[in-house]
Amino acid sequence: MRTYKGRLVTLPENGVFVFGSNTEGRHGKGAALDARTYFGAEQGNANGPQGRSYAIITKDLTKTKHPSVDAVTIALQALGLYLYASQNPYKKFYVAYSGTGTNLNGYTNEEMALMFCGPHYVEIPDNIIFEEEFWKLIVNKKEQHRQEILNKKQ
Repeated sequence: MRTYKGRLVTLPENGVFVFGSNTEGRHGKGAALDARTYFGAEQGNANGPQGRSYAIITKDLTKTKHPSVDAVTIALQALGLYLYASQNPYKKFYVAYSGTGTNLNGYTNEEMALMFCGPHYVEIPDNIIFEEEFWKLIVNKKEQHRQEILNKKQ
């Protein structure tokens, strides 16, 4: 698995910036603002490919308490990203979640990593690139899940 370090403001020509969006497609803070500023994310477009970016809805602006989008919905969107990446193998998808710091959506980094793990039978495509510390969290969550499955079989 490929990883990167630091904030992304440039990408290779085949790079796609994957970021957390809100239900209104208002890309005004954090990675969403970077997506709009540097990678062509479209105001009013809440999810999917746009410009050189790909949005996953992680925050519902009609709610006052966060997290406001349930984890299953986010995990399904991550699976949708993996399918899209598999269908576009010439592109590299840089996921803008970090293993450190805070998320504007109200989830911890560990919770977000769990959502990006996918079911145990899903392989994360090789053209998905994670921030190094976030990738470590994903690997840890996948191993915990594997151990839970093995323990249930015993």
